[in-house]
Amino acid sequence: MSFADVVGHKTAKQVLRQAIASNRLPTGYLFTGPPNVGKTTTALELIKAINCEAQAANADSATVDACDKCERCRRIADGSFPYYRTVFPTSKALREEIDKQHKRQQEGQLSDQEEGAAEEQEDYQDLELIEIEDAAIHIDSISAMVKNAHLKAPPEVYKAYLVQSAEKMTPDAANRFLKTLEEPPPQTTFILTTSRPSELPDTIVSRCQIVDFGPVPLKEMYPSLARNFPECDPARIRAVAAASAGRYGWAYRMLSLPTLLADREELLDLLAELPTRQLYEGMRLAEVVLDLARRWFLDSYEPDTASHKTAEVLIKRTPSYVQRTAMLQLMDQIFSWWRDLTLLKSVPTSNAVMNPDYLERLRRLAEVYDMPACLRALRWIEEAHTHLRANANLHRTAELLMLKLISLSPAKS
Repeated sequence: MSFADVVGHKTAKQVLRQAIASNRLPTGYLFTGPPNVGKTTTALELIKAINCEAQAANADSATVDACDKCERCRRIADGSFPYYRTVFPTSKALREEIDKQHKRQQEGQLSDQEEGAAEEQEDYQDLELIEIEDAAIHIDSISAMVKNAHLKAPPEVYKAYLVQSAEKMTPDAANRFLKTLEEPPPQTTFILTTSRPSELPDTIVSRCQIVDFGPVPLKEMYPSLARNFPECDPARIRAVAAASAGRYGWAYRMLSLPTLLADREELLDLLAELPTRQLYEGMRLAEVVLDLARRWFLDSYEPDTASHKTAEVLIKRTPSYVQRTAMLQLMDQIFSWWRDLTLLKSVPTSNAVMNPDYLERLRRLAEVYDMPACLRALRWIEEAHTHLRANANLHRTAELLMLKLISLSPAKS
């Protein structure tokens, strides 16, 4: 892969290529944008491009890129390059599990199966970012990264470090990182990614060059998805691309994992049937949604991979945090449903819905609800999302939301 293969983000790529071509890389970058929009993918391509052995000395901003063939490009891609590290949030439960397995491994108490799982979990480069609500970046992770950054590198090598979901740094970790930004080692750049820049300390933000990553337009997303999933129905690809709200990574994962796609359809089917439900069913439907949230979390990772095993550990050790994390993701889908109803209430002939595979059902339901009901639904969903982020009771929040949404049908008023 290379800059040329990153879908969308023309302006961001141009800014980065210009910095490489002019040899004016800042010490710190802050990549901002929605989750799964392409920030981490672009960061990896930046790291490869600044270290590519095939890079021409006189390359201009239009041609600078990674070759993906030289030793450095390959080692950066597989995580074995000695002057590149990735730091990301880990949950308390996962840290404890890994520490426990390391201890048992040292004492020779692991079974063969556990031994293999421990080896997979030990190499963080093999893990996808699994972030739940109690996850954090601790000072020991930042300190290890900083220690590596101060190693002396060959003159032709540029050290690069990626901090994912940087807003999850603890205060101690943020202070440690800030000191490094204030007195950075030579030939080093740090790339921070975040979907919540307002939660980062201003002192860190002010020392980074901000690069914004907006939604990828559908006209750019669809051709790439169609090439990657030639066996998939084009209508389904378009539907998933529209539902992604411009998040290419989200759409790619949906199409890669049929069970996750089935989970989405189950949720939307449930929402479509709300007008036929009675208020007393609200409690039961809340439990259905919470169970779906648990499955959504697990189905988000390819079976028999290190990430899937990690997800299983998290579900076992911290089920409430897992459900809360997945419920926040389901809230996005629920919001998109009511957004579509609101749109069709205003413009009945509109095709600009986020769930085009449900367009006909949405049009029929838009005749059931009035505009005040649609607007109340959007407000209630936003409030539930805020409450979950503020650690409100998970079950009560889900129950109250489902009761409210059922009550919006004219027959229940």
